[in-house]
Amino acid sequence: MKKEVQPVVAIIGRPNVGKSTFFNRLCGKRKAIESALEKTTVDRIYGGVNWCGKKFSLIDTAGIYENDKNDQLQKNISDNINLAIEQSDLIIFLVDVMVAHSYDREIAKLLRKSNKKILLVANKSDNQTREIVSRELLSLGLGEPIFISAISGRGVGDLLEKISQELPKSKNVRKLQENIISISLIGRPNVGKSTILNSLLGEDRAIVSSIPGTTRDINDALISFRGTKYRVVDTAGIRRRGKIDSEIEKFSIIRSVNAIKESDVSIIIIDADEGITNQDAHIAGTAKDMGKSIIIAINKFDIWDQLAEEKKKEKMAIMIEELRRNLAFLPYVPIVFVSGLEKTNIKKLLSEAKDLFSERNRIIDAEEVEKIGLEAKSNNQQFPNFYSFYQERSNPPVFKLEVRDKKRVHFSHLRYLENFIRNYYPFRGTPIFIDLLEKSKKTKN
Repeated sequence: MKKEVQPVVAIIGRPNVGKSTFFNRLCGKRKAIESALEKTTVDRIYGGVNWCGKKFSLIDTAGIYENDKNDQLQKNISDNINLAIEQSDLIIFLVDVMVAHSYDREIAKLLRKSNKKILLVANKSDNQTREIVSRELLSLGLGEPIFISAISGRGVGDLLEKISQELPKSKNVRKLQENIISISLIGRPNVGKSTILNSLLGEDRAIVSSIPGTTRDINDALISFRGTKYRVVDTAGIRRRGKIDSEIEKFSIIRSVNAIKESDVSIIIIDADEGITNQDAHIAGTAKDMGKSIIIAINKFDIWDQLAEEKKKEKMAIMIEELRRNLAFLPYVPIVFVSGLEKTNIKKLLSEAKDLFSERNRIIDAEEVEKIGLEAKSNNQQFPNFYSFYQERSNPPVFKLEVRDKKRVHFSHLRYLENFIRNYYPFRGTPIFIDLLEKSKKTKN
């Protein structure tokens, strides 16, 4: 079977010219964060656009600003933008129609060197009085601009028509299997989520920096490993509520939670040097409550490489014991020691995710489920009588226990039944939900 590889369009420009607003306008949803603050978008954000049957991938990039050799974050951003330019088939150079800037000329020079097709687009053209071709815009050497307003949508349709004319045709390649395992990389800021994503990809797509909070948007990528396709999402670091000090970060955390919600497997990344914190436990609880299969990845454990082998094993054992103690509500999740920087055990995360995905989609035969319930009752006389016990669905596994009075069923009874199920079917790394039904209420309905 074949599928289309869509052409790629990159949005390039200075900070605060409306790139993210334009990106969201074309994608039809608020995927990139919009803000008047500079450096809000620091990673490359990907989205899909379908205009009159013409499909293409859109990249929103960070704003290019004047060089500061001492600004490491800016260097990372520049490298990231260059990669976006390299990957693109068409470049949209977005400028502010009201604010001509000398640095726009430097950006124009950079883009011309790429030998890619470039469309000069003047944003914030809310009315015809602003559509005056200034000398500054013409001096960029990219021809007359296309005037639009990303906020109101004025001129965007004409621009999309122009884009569809300039883009190459989609390429056909062999289609990978349709089942895609969705993975979210979650954790506190600066634990190495972006480094792990880059190691999985084999490219520096997400910005890696020692500055906490560098990843503010959502980064996602498709990865094929041993015949299985994965969608891996790198999320912004989730800090304690009292530590969230900006509107941008609040939006980022909302998107991180949504990324968890949309995933099958959440990989919770913990810094080996810092150990587990209350916030790590809170993040794990959030993923569990959302019904996600969970892997605990202890990152940066290569800091122990200088220790003797025996001492290193001791450190790892202590870390596992600490995790099991602090995450007592997740005794069934696997723990993997990784190093995003050294790429140690990185692909093992994908193998584990595949195993957990299989577990969360397991459906137990109805007779077998009822047999497990009856055995659980016979082994514990305190367990309440029930009328039926069955699995309603999988992904995640949900069971129904039908009783006369739900109030007589204690939480400990359900935990006992869950553990009994796991004796036969471990559902490794995956939460099990047991819902109660009342016989009398069901009969009335």
